[in-house]
Amino acid sequence: MVLAAALSLTSGTDAKSRTAVAASPTAEPSRSRTPAEVKQDLIDAGLAAQSQALLGGDLAAYLSFVDAPLHPEFTQRFHSLRALRVARWTAKVLIMPLDPDDKWTVKVTVRYCLGDADCVPAEMVLPSTWTVRDGRAVATTFQRTVLPWDLTALEAVAGRRVIVAAPAALAGQLRQTLEAADRAADLADRYARWDPPPKRYVVYIAGPEQWRTWWNGRTDYTDGYAYGPYGVAVKADQDGLTNLLTHEFTHVVSISDQYGGARDWWLTEGLAEYVADRDGSWTRDRLPFVRRYLRAGRWDGAVTLAGVPNGASKDDSVARYGLALLTVTCLANRFGEDKMLAFFTSVVREAQEPEQAAPTVFGTDWAPVAGACAAEIRGKVK
Repeated sequence: MVLAAALSLTSGTDAKSRTAVAASPTAEPSRSRTPAEVKQDLIDAGLAAQSQALLGGDLAAYLSFVDAPLHPEFTQRFHSLRALRVARWTAKVLIMPLDPDDKWTVKVTVRYCLGDADCVPAEMVLPSTWTVRDGRAVATTFQRTVLPWDLTALEAVAGRRVIVAAPAALAGQLRQTLEAADRAADLADRYARWDPPPKRYVVYIAGPEQWRTWWNGRTDYTDGYAYGPYGVAVKADQDGLTNLLTHEFTHVVSISDQYGGARDWWLTEGLAEYVADRDGSWTRDRLPFVRRYLRAGRWDGAVTLAGVPNGASKDDSVARYGLALLTVTCLANRFGEDKMLAFFTSVVREAQEPEQAAPTVFGTDWAPVAGACAAEIRGKVK
């Protein structure tokens, strides 16, 4: 998802003309608004009024700013966002075409919060087209996102720290998931070492259809995924929900949607596994998969694993997550949790190589640390 800040409108008077006005007994006449600026004012006014209608629960007013063919998708969006306790929604023109004869094609930046208006908002930029009717702007097209509330009619419940949403067919799982999610939030909050935890975590329960479409679809080898401030999705009918959601919430507080990549997959996933493994149950569950993986000769001994390859089996995927968990657990046991987290900061959030970060954080070179952890892993799975 593209993140962008709103562009402020510039004044029509530059520094030189302001000096001239101050020195002259007669002020210069203000210039006329350009056609593009007039269009932008109309669109911004429509977006602001539509935002007020959404927050105020006025569906008729909300729909009055979009063309009739868009009403079904905007009605679904309205009800899903209201179910999710939308508490803040601002929309503003980000980019206005320079051509005054353009057919009102603009990019709109949207910022929103669910459950609490005082949050770090999720942001997105959406193309749209507009026309004028009865002196006001009306959207004729508006790009649909791949976010759950934009693709699916949702029902939702709210707990102490979490909002959980699902399509109507899965609404029976909302309460059970919410109980697990509130417990998971308490665990993940303790690892919000870089920024405050979100005011509300948001969880979406996905059936097979939603799993294929939300966020452009996901692979079968994962049971959940996190997209920073946009939310967490989990497959329906999951066992071990508290551990799974703790894992995903740890991603939210440690990398949001700004950090992490293939090169440090082992560390981002290893930390999430480590935080979720409070009672050791995930280590116990993953060890058999790791053992089979090693006995099949699929591990070369490198603890710095990249992401799960395309086409990997579910068993191989679990084994690689298990290896990441065992590696981060090894680092925490050898150097203490604080130093392990400092190493995470250097490698994941500051983009250092392990070889660069280890001497500063651990006081030793990375090669012997990695070798010791690899030996420890082999010893655990004998």
